[in-house]
Amino acid sequence: MEFRFNSSIRACIPTKPTDYYDWVSVLESYRKYVTPASRVLEIGASRIDKTKELSRWCSELVGVELLPKRTPQNFGNVRYVTGDWENLSALVSRESIDLAISTHVIEHVPNDLKAMNELYEVLKPGGRAVLNTPNRKRLVRAAIEKFSGERVFPFGEHVREYLEKDLTQLLSASRFRKCEIYPVVFGVHGGPFFLYSTLVPKRLRGLANFWEIHLLKA
Repeated sequence: MEFRFNSSIRACIPTKPTDYYDWVSVLESYRKYVTPASRVLEIGASRIDKTKELSRWCSELVGVELLPKRTPQNFGNVRYVTGDWENLSALVSRESIDLAISTHVIEHVPNDLKAMNELYEVLKPGGRAVLNTPNRKRLVRAAIEKFSGERVFPFGEHVREYLEKDLTQLLSASRFRKCEIYPVVFGVHGGPFFLYSTLVPKRLRGLANFWEIHLLKA
């Protein structure tokens, strides 16, 4: 259920993961890059509904999932492998992937730099990747921490969360040389009620809810 006040402000109660705007944004980016001939890699492929949506637009999709109990069965043009992003090139052939997608995974990975470089290894020259991750200082979290103090990581399943400068440092240290970081969503995007703008004001970029990262293996 969604009510639109104008083209950028939304108030909604998402009923399924595909309603969440961080996923909507990744899917829109994916569809700009994917072709019917693409071989796609999805890192963190435990959600069959999302994987099915991605698989509609490509020739083949390889889904990587860390835990055997979360790894679905193969179907259609989708093949799954179980393993660790940090050892991706042992699971997927080097320079075999046209486009990689990962949503809310990199914050779980102990060695994020190794993961980025492994991703570089499996992409073809000219291959792309689209990733997203929570902003460490998203609006609601920043407000809470004014009173509670900063969250200490690791926290739950998150090894870390990123400020934009953290991502810039990570990507600068990686083998990727063409990278873009986009802020996604400003407002309340989590909990029982969502009220957010899909346009992030430039001055408030640092308080966006998520970062979306576009990578190119030149």
